[in-house]
Amino acid sequence: MKRKVTRIAIALAAAVGLAGATLPATASSAATPQWTTLAAAPAPVSNPMKGFMPWAPAPGGKPVLAQGSLPYTLEWATFPLKNIVTGRDSYDFTTVDAMLDSIAARGHQGVIRFYVDTPGESSALPQYLIDGGTDTSRKYDFHGNKKKSFSPNYDDPNVKEMLLHFVAALGERYDGDPRIGYITAGLYGFWGEEHTYPYNGTVSTDNPDGINWMPSDEFRAQLVEAWDDAFDDTFIQNRYPTEATKAHGVGYHDDSFGYATLEGTSWHFLPKLKKQGEEDAWQHAPIGGELYPPIQTCIFSTPLTCKNADAQIKDGRDYDALGSIEGAHATWLINQAAFSKGYVGEDLTRARAASAALGYTLQATRTSATYHGAKATVVVDIKNTGSAPFYATWPLEVVLVDSKGTIVASQTLESPLPSVLPGQTGTVTARVTLPSEYRSNDSARGLTAAIRVVNPLPNGAPVAFANETMDKPLPGYLGLTTLSRGRAPKN
Repeated sequence: MKRKVTRIAIALAAAVGLAGATLPATASSAATPQWTTLAAAPAPVSNPMKGFMPWAPAPGGKPVLAQGSLPYTLEWATFPLKNIVTGRDSYDFTTVDAMLDSIAARGHQGVIRFYVDTPGESSALPQYLIDGGTDTSRKYDFHGNKKKSFSPNYDDPNVKEMLLHFVAALGERYDGDPRIGYITAGLYGFWGEEHTYPYNGTVSTDNPDGINWMPSDEFRAQLVEAWDDAFDDTFIQNRYPTEATKAHGVGYHDDSFGYATLEGTSWHFLPKLKKQGEEDAWQHAPIGGELYPPIQTCIFSTPLTCKNADAQIKDGRDYDALGSIEGAHATWLINQAAFSKGYVGEDLTRARAASAALGYTLQATRTSATYHGAKATVVVDIKNTGSAPFYATWPLEVVLVDSKGTIVASQTLESPLPSVLPGQTGTVTARVTLPSEYRSNDSARGLTAAIRVVNPLPNGAPVAFANETMDKPLPGYLGLTTLSRGRAPKN
């Protein structure tokens, strides 16, 4: 329950005005002479912790981006568990750190997953378990595997111990690591996607005997609890909603996004969330996934050029990227084709709009900056015009800048943004101590107030507001207004 408690604590902090943050509101009072209205700008195509992303290149490698690719701030990486778990309770995180360092060097955060069974690759189950006699007989031909990998017995006590202990070790090392944006829980199932379809216990033409390679519901619940125990700050996302995922307040990911996401078919992503009572999970935890790979190159064409799209739409599939983003309140999506192949013309325009629609959009609507005695008070209303909250508890920084572009005073504040839902407005108030040289003769009139969201990654991409004064008077900051003498408005 820790993760939900954390979200509630954020909302309560906003309600009582901790660190200058106030409870989100759905409307603001009419403008007064002390308020300055801030001009809006289009939603940025790219911003930290959201948007379309590519697969990360190998550590030290450079991204190869096609013409017509999109800007991005997240990168996707997966890790075979056998390279990390080198023995019972023995770990080597060298490959993980190398990848995260490489991604961070570009100012980006990583979205990561760990797996033991990817079709077409050699098994990623740690070698000590294989040497110890774990069942390796579950070889298969489907998904292009050709019996290369095998599906482990996830209820083998030794396999269960390995997975649970690995999650604990991972959390001890990486919880709150600024190089990581999100972790998809993964681990079991094909590609670490939490499914063993068609061998999931359901009788079908592909599984006439109802073979079931899934872990027991009891162990799946244990894993959810283990992830929640191990990670307090880094967001964990599961593929499928269960009573356990609901109880622990996790996020979710849909790896057939835009294809099998929307209402209308019971096994689609949103109906499954709704059945579990998790249709509003996005309000406190992020939604992500992968734009369904076969439609990545064609989903933004009008009319659709995807092969067999008409027949599949009649059969209940979506073929609707933007509608799925809005319906699921998604924050991030893997879309490798957007970077390896790119888009052109109107397809590029629509792809950029879809990337911008993912997650939060922050727009400052009005501000006040006044000084009285030794203090300056800066107030700014920030509206979320996006489709999901800004989930990260990154702090805010309010600064005063002189005519030469030098920061002369600043205050760092706890952020109310995680509790500001789409359509709502949060108010930030900073009370900044003026340097002595700005306390007389109205010299503070020459100072300009500005604000930024502080990315904890030292060279991380700045959070861009959807305002005309973004990057003014300083890169990475939103310019607000110059100081005027008086007291801050009460409303």
